[in-house]
Amino acid sequence: MSAIHARHTTGRRTSRSALTSPVLGLPRVSKGARLTGEDRAKFDRAVIEAYTGEQQPSIRQIAEETGRAFATIQGILTSATVALRPRGGSRTP
Repeated sequence: MSAIHARHTTGRRTSRSALTSPVLGLPRVSKGARLTGEDRAKFDRAVIEAYTGEQQPSIRQIAEETGRAFATIQGILTSATVALRPRGGSRTP
């Protein structure tokens, strides 16, 4: 292995989402995969149920677990007319 190659591979970082285990039980979609038809409908229902369910994860948490972009998850929720929670999380102590 060359010195240049060794230098570049030793500095790699693992993404935070790769370190966390699936907490919400949502399906992980591989990068670049297109969801259509029934697969898309199932994915949308799972995202909506997770966001409105008991755990109430943030859009960012759902995006990290599913491998989709924040804007994609936000778009799914707004197109389903789900009331989005305000930014910043819970304000109750």
